[in-house]
Parts: sequence; C-alpha cells; structure tokens
Amino acid sequence: MKLNLLIPTLAVSTAYSAFANTTEQQISEHLNDLRSQTEVAIESRIQKPASHPMPQLAIQQKKRLSMSKEEFSKRPDLISNALILALQQSNSDSVSFLYPFYSKLPTQYQDPIMLKWSEAILARYRGNYNSAITKYREILAEHSGLGLVRLQLAMALFENNELEAAEDQFQKIRSENPPSQIKGLIDQYITAIANKDRWTFSGGFTYLNDPNINNAPKSGTTYGQWSAPKSESAQGIGFNFYAGKKWSWGNNFYNEFRLSSNGKYYWNNKKYNEVSARGSLGLGYQTARFTMALLPFMEQTLYAGGSNSSESLKRFSKASGATLETSYWISPKWQWESSYEYAEQRYMDRKHLNGNYHFVSSGLTYLANAKQYWFSNINYNRTATRDKDDSYVRRGIVLGWGQEWPLGLSTRLSVNYAQKNYKAPMPIFGITQRNKEYGASLSLWHRAVHYWGITPRLTYSFNKVKSNHVFYSYDKHRAFVEFSKRF
Repeated sequence: MKLNLLIPTLAVSTAYSAFANTTEQQISEHLNDLRSQTEVAIESRIQKPASHPMPQLAIQQKKRLSMSKEEFSKRPDLISNALILALQQSNSDSVSFLYPFYSKLPTQYQDPIMLKWSEAILARYRGNYNSAITKYREILAEHSGLGLVRLQLAMALFENNELEAAEDQFQKIRSENPPSQIKGLIDQYITAIANKDRWTFSGGFTYLNDPNINNAPKSGTTYGQWSAPKSESAQGIGFNFYAGKKWSWGNNFYNEFRLSSNGKYYWNNKKYNEVSARGSLGLGYQTARFTMALLPFMEQTLYAGGSNSSESLKRFSKASGATLETSYWISPKWQWESSYEYAEQRYMDRKHLNGNYHFVSSGLTYLANAKQYWFSNINYNRTATRDKDDSYVRRGIVLGWGQEWPLGLSTRLSVNYAQKNYKAPMPIFGITQRNKEYGASLSLWHRAVHYWGITPRLTYSFNKVKSNHVFYSYDKHRAFVEFSKRF
C-alpha cells in the first residue's frame, strides 16, 4: 500500500534630437536618441539568521515498546508512522535510524516522496546542501503544497547562503498564515537575512536576438518626402553584475553600498553595444516588516552610438542623483514597495539631451498562496532636457501574475501600458509627439532544472509603440534565454 501523507501546508518577489537639416541620416540619429533615452537599466539588491533549529514537536510517550531490530523490520506500519513523524520534525537522528529499515521494505509499503524527503534531510544533516536543496525542489515540483518541505528547503537555502532564494521561500510560507510558533521563527530568519553584514554578489547572462534593434517603423514607411530607416537586427549577449554590502550599526540603522553594471554586446551589429555602471552609498532603516533607504549614486554609460556611428565604445553620458526606496509588509500576503529617483544627466556629444529626470514608482504584491502571486505597479517619469522637443512625461502601469504549475513548471506573465507625451513639436515635422506603449512578457522555467544554483528561463516579450508620427511607431517580438546566479 502507498502511504498517504497528510502534511499541513505552510507555504507561502527617450527623445528626439532637434534636426539641424532634413537628411535621412539625421532621422536615423533621431531614432537613436529615442532609443538611448528609453532603454534604461534598473539595479537590484538584498542580503543570514543565527542558525535556529526547527521547533520540535513534543512527543508524549505513555509507554515504551521494546523489540529487537529483526522484529521491528517486520513491522512496516510502525516504521512508516515513526518516519512520518521524524520527517515532519526534521529529526535527522531519527531519520538516520529509520531510513535503512524503510528503504528495505517491500515496494508496496514505500512512498517515493518519503524516500526522497528522507534523503534530503540526511544530505542536509551531512552538510551536502546542494543535494538536499535539489531533492527538496524535486519534491515541491511534484507536490507544491507540502509546507513542511518548503520550510526545510528555506532553512537549507539559508544555511547554504542562498539568501535571496531562502527569503523568497520564507515569505511564501508566511503568506499561508502558519501557526504563531512557525511565524515567529520565519520572522527571525527574515530579520537576520536583512541584517546580515556580508558582501553579496549576483550576475547573469541573456542571449539576445533583437529583430529591430533601432526601433524602426514598418518597412516602407514614409512621411512626405522622407523615408524611415530600415530596421536592423542584432544578436548577442546581455550581461549584468551586482555587488553589495550592508554595515549595521544598531537601532535598526545601517549603511549600504551597491555597485551594479549591465550591458549588451552584439557580435553582428557592434554599433549598438553599450555598458553602464552605477555606484551608490547611503543610509537605511529596517525592521522585520519595513525598510527605507536613501542612496545617492553616480552612473556612467558607454555606448558605441547606434545608427551610423563607429563600432567602438565611447563615453556617452553620466548621471548623478539619489534614490529613496521603501518597502512594507502590510500583512503576510500583501507587500507595498515604492521608490523615488532624481538625477542630473549630462551627455558627452548630444548636448540637446542634457537635463534631469524625476522617476516615481509604487507597487503592490499579493501572495495568494505558496504557488501563486500577483503584482501591480504604477510609475511616473518626467524628463526635462535642454531642447523642449526632447522633454517628456511618461505615465505607466504594470500588471503581473506568477504561478507554480504541476509537473514542476513555473511561469511569470506581465503586461504593461504607458503614455509618453513630449513637451514641444519636433523642428522639422512640426508635430508634438504623443506615444502609447504596450508590452507583454512571458517567462517559463522548470523548478527541478537547477544547475550550480542556476535555473534557466525562457522568455518571450512583445513591445508595441503607437505614435502620432508614423516614424516612431513600431512592433518588436523577442525570445531569449536567461541565466542568473547569486553567489
């Protein structure tokens, strides 16, 4: 017979240049200004508690049963019941004793989940965290409702210094409104993760395949005597790197340093290569539920120039400003996040783009349960440049849904809409640009496909811009594979 495990579920993250003349080359450069102002990289962040044992359930033994190992090995009912309790308690000593008996039982008395769960606990007990984490993930890929398995996975991730992944699992568990004892334990872990003073590093690579790198309109588009540039394709690699550290100094205050870099390298269209780096150092305040940080920053961007420029990277722009970030857990299921950023921008050659911007963002995340979450965000960007026809206001909204499916599959879907209105007409066309932007993105991955801390993700994205000027309307479809790791 197969054992039916009844385990409580506890489970639960641009801009037009003023035309000096009316050549098609300048129209291309105009499109390139739009691209350089629009495609902005966004940095990310994080952070172990003192090891806290799982709360052990009290076992009342009113009487002891004495028998030999030979007699015990012939009692599959006793072995199975004892192992279930040991697994629920994450009692490695008991699991170590019982597992040899259970694994030798006839197959009709074995449950594959209990075997794998036992192996995960023993691997964690022996310090083989990679093996333990893999087995826990495999179990949850098949049975995502096993809350105790998710809790043990979160603790193993924490002990293996996979802090971002551990925090994500703890938040999922907390969203399920577990017993107060478990909730208190989770809060201690989350607080310790946030407070831990250690360097954190992360990075990733993405295969890029952009069929319209210059954001050109539909082929053959004309406006009066002018013809729009033809679309260009590009294939390459996108990359990102992040390093950060916190210095806690009591009373919930801390200093934080962040360094992030990202870029794109196209081997068959190098004039669109770009690299940017941002460094910030600031002050923060945090509790188990609330975090606020003020981070002054400086940023440099290198860009080959796009359109008809050379293929070599050169200094393109610099920015300096500050970001104010806040995050608050309204309840175990609801999280609110917001940010405000102001910066002064200076361009090496494209002086007409010099100016400043204000960016405001606010969003909510709802953890429905351990297998599903929803998120939303509204954002506002006001960019003021030297030439008014390059100044704009952009208002946007993002909606998304994440889901763990049977058979180990996970998906993340997001859709977005924005209106971007410029402040003055373009000198040549006499049109004040009004754009509507639409977008959608779908990512797919398998939770059990996990190598060296990396889970590959396949992503498809669609972007559409509908403008009152035909030269600035375009569609773009992209598919790419993402690889990222925290170390």
